[in-house]
Amino acid sequence: MRDYEVNTAVLFHTGFSDGECNRLMFEGMKEKIVEDIRSAFEKDGTLSQNITSNLDFTFSGYKVNVEYTFSCHDENEAEAESFFNYCLQKIRQELEEQGYTMEKVTCESTGLDV
Repeated sequence: MRDYEVNTAVLFHTGFSDGECNRLMFEGMKEKIVEDIRSAFEKDGTLSQNITSNLDFTFSGYKVNVEYTFSCHDENEAEAESFFNYCLQKIRQELEEQGYTMEKVTCESTGLDV
């Protein structure tokens, strides 16, 4: 077994569109969006225990990209990425119920020498 880091970016659509609100209204909602997503990550014990960096939020239009590092101890890179995806999918439904849709998940794992 070996330690792996999975560098991750998850792109969420926030559920807003130009027809529903204006930019000023959306600007006021950014803090709530960050808190909703951060809370979902923190509530899942397995996911939160394996995140070894800050959650970095970047907004673009009505979407938000969340970047972080997920670390685990696994047999190989493919298993590390599979475990990461399993943990991430556990919070998908909760976020969708709040109006946040995962549009894209990008991950790249690297083995660590210990």
